[in-house]
Amino acid sequence: MHNLSDVTDENDSYLILSWICDSCDLEIENSIKKLGPCNTLKLIKNKKYLNRLKNIESLKSLKKLLDLNEIHYISQIDSKWPAQLNDLNNLVPLGLFYRGKIEYLLNKSIAIVGTRKSSSEGNMISTEIAFDLANKNFNVVSGGAIGIDHAAHHGALVANGVTVSIQASGLNKLYPSKNIDLFQNIAKTGLLLSEYPPDRGATKISFLHRNRLIAAIASATLVIEAGEVSGALSTARYATKLNRNLMAFPGSIFSKSSQGTNELIRNREAELVSELNHVLQIISPIGVNS
Repeated sequence: MHNLSDVTDENDSYLILSWICDSCDLEIENSIKKLGPCNTLKLIKNKKYLNRLKNIESLKSLKKLLDLNEIHYISQIDSKWPAQLNDLNNLVPLGLFYRGKIEYLLNKSIAIVGTRKSSSEGNMISTEIAFDLANKNFNVVSGGAIGIDHAAHHGALVANGVTVSIQASGLNKLYPSKNIDLFQNIAKTGLLLSEYPPDRGATKISFLHRNRLIAAIASATLVIEAGEVSGALSTARYATKLNRNLMAFPGSIFSKSSQGTNELIRNREAELVSELNHVLQIISPIGVNS
């Protein structure tokens, strides 16, 4: 049983659970459904989680750390919780840490993802499509990585639109650090989002888990350059599982960075698009002609 005497309600319990637990823990999720977050927290047995719990002085100290880093928190049961995340079923995050305006998640959103090893052509396409979508009042969602992600965020910012960057680490450990100026601009005008608490570093598995959030938050996903093995393809697979529209830009058959996107198209998993109008035609059911 935890000794945090200032944890008094379900929202507080969700915050502590989000702080100590790993993402996509089905045992914790099932326990919450059966016992509720308060009892789940009291009955924690996982040694790693217990060690993290022991390092927490008080709920007040956590909230102070959030305030110092200008980070906010929202749990599954909050009235502002983005309903589209519930499509993840047992993989719904316990809560979200964020900088910026969480209300932006109520807007229509398109995810743009792709390789870190992008070509100048791929970056140009990503920037221009993001710019045009932002001008159509779509949020542009991506993962904040170098390459295609960076170009997408940049394009939306140049259009004075809203872009959402979903991180695989705590929001005081933004990754990659070379994009820090980009992230600061996003925090001012858009939204930085993570299911991980402050001081939690990015890992290989957290990047993969992050991809499900990108796919779930967006109404559609557009893949621009992705290798045969790529995190962007992970996002694409989640989009398909969630019955979201999936689109891909074709690339040269001689480019390793286009092998994944071309395969998505060949297997009819993704719709082929090569310009903005193609994208708009596919996503028109979610309201485009604005």
